[in-house]
Amino acid sequence: MLAINSDTKFVLAEGISLQGIPELEHYFAFNTSTGDHFKLNHTAHWVLEAIGSETSFQGLIDKFAKEYDLSQDTAQEDLSEIIRYALENSIIEEVSA
Repeated sequence: MLAINSDTKFVLAEGISLQGIPELEHYFAFNTSTGDHFKLNHTAHWVLEAIGSETSFQGLIDKFAKEYDLSQDTAQEDLSEIIRYALENSIIEEVSA
C-alpha cells in the first residue's frame, strides 16, 4: 500500500488534459502522449483540477474537506483512494522535493 504523507506534493502528469461536461455529468482525463483516457466521477475530476498546479496532500485534504463538508479523517481516506488510482494510472505524479 502506498504511504502518502501530508507534505507529499502532486502535479498532473505531462500530457494529461481534463475535460468536464457537468450538465451531462461526464468527466474525463486524457493522456495526449499515450492516447489513454479515463472516465471520472465529479469528485475525482474536482480533485484532479485541484491538483492542476503543484499541491501538497495536506492542502488538498483541507480544500476537499471544506468543499464536501467532511471531517479531515474522512477527506484523507477518500482522497487517498483517488490519489492511488491517479498515480497507478499515471494521471498525476509525485513531485520531488
